[in-house]
Amino acid sequence: MNLSIGDIHEITIEKIVYGGDGLGRVNGQAVFVPFAAPGDQLRVQITSLERNLARGVIAEIVKPSTLRRAAPCPHFGVCGGCQLQHLDYAAQLQVKAEFIRESLRRMGGIDWQKKIEVLAADEFGYRSRAEIKVRQGENATGRNGEDDHKSPAYSITPSPHHLQVGFFKANTHDICEVTECPILLPAANAALQELHRPPNLLPSRATRVYLTVGDDQTLATAATGENARDAEVDAQGTVRQTIAGIQYSFGVRTFFQSNRLLVEQLVATAMEAATGKTAFDLYAGAGLFSLQLARSFAQVYAVEGSKISSKHGLKNAQANRIHNITYEAMSVEAWLKWKVPNLPRPDFVLLDPPRAGAGEAVVQRLIALRPKRIHYVSCDPTTLARDLKLLTKAKYKIDSITALDMFPQTYHVETVVKLTMK
Repeated sequence: MNLSIGDIHEITIEKIVYGGDGLGRVNGQAVFVPFAAPGDQLRVQITSLERNLARGVIAEIVKPSTLRRAAPCPHFGVCGGCQLQHLDYAAQLQVKAEFIRESLRRMGGIDWQKKIEVLAADEFGYRSRAEIKVRQGENATGRNGEDDHKSPAYSITPSPHHLQVGFFKANTHDICEVTECPILLPAANAALQELHRPPNLLPSRATRVYLTVGDDQTLATAATGENARDAEVDAQGTVRQTIAGIQYSFGVRTFFQSNRLLVEQLVATAMEAATGKTAFDLYAGAGLFSLQLARSFAQVYAVEGSKISSKHGLKNAQANRIHNITYEAMSVEAWLKWKVPNLPRPDFVLLDPPRAGAGEAVVQRLIALRPKRIHYVSCDPTTLARDLKLLTKAKYKIDSITALDMFPQTYHVETVVKLTMK
């Protein structure tokens, strides 16, 4: 049977795939459906056709899955922030373990039959950082009519026009107005609610507000959001969080783990079995792992390509009086190529790359270094699987895989993979 856009078919959802969609089939043809649950019997309307698959939307739930629940948030399904609120939380954890297992098999050729433990904390009220979208009327102006982005300081001008504050709707740049978000920490929700209260004191050209929650304060930082202004926005304030006995300071645009309830468990998991004299922390950010590693190793080399993050990392080491860390503000690939030949061979390497993963060039240089242990912290199972394929085909075997649900209600999952040299 050839599928056509607009057709309605009855299907059973087999599983949830990475990205959050349910997978069903029509005469063997894969159909991906958002907001579906494993075991759902659905009538689905086909909305688009691609080479080997179709996409659809739920026209009717014929028989709901036992894993389905009523979404706690009234904006779910419109707001693009969450994809899995309709699933029982235990089911969310199970599908995330399968995201990792399936990615390893499909992308890495790794058939991992052992258990993937999923560590979790509360499923709501966990997020310490959020980017709130803002849309204001066309007649709003800054100080003396100037463009706000021309000045480091925003003008604060009450705006009488309608203000939209919230998150982008799914797959659009339209704003879903939100006054309360269940995944935010209470302090972040309080700041979000303040943005809705008159008078509106947002800068007239603000397109977003970064909410950043520390242990003793919450920042609400307005910005236009261009990447060229990241350093300027970051400099508008820092917050502090104490994690596993070490105090970290970071700015509005500094990368830092946002699940305040689970970050210490992430650190403990990534650090477990890390021993030796010399450690490399690659993609070190503001020093979340580096400062902890310094307690166990004689020397730690922290490498971070973002000047904003590396600046905070160096300050964090100094503030905590940790003197056995060398911070390098350069790309990991360049550092491995130019600086490592003059350094001692590492006993332990921890890498926590961005979503794009480490990549072949970095992985091959790691293999050449022959560290005894590598712990890979990943936020994307597909790029993790790609990199693990290279490591396992070389000199390393996987000892354990642990998932951490750092982003409940979404399809995102953090993974810690521990490898030892064969």
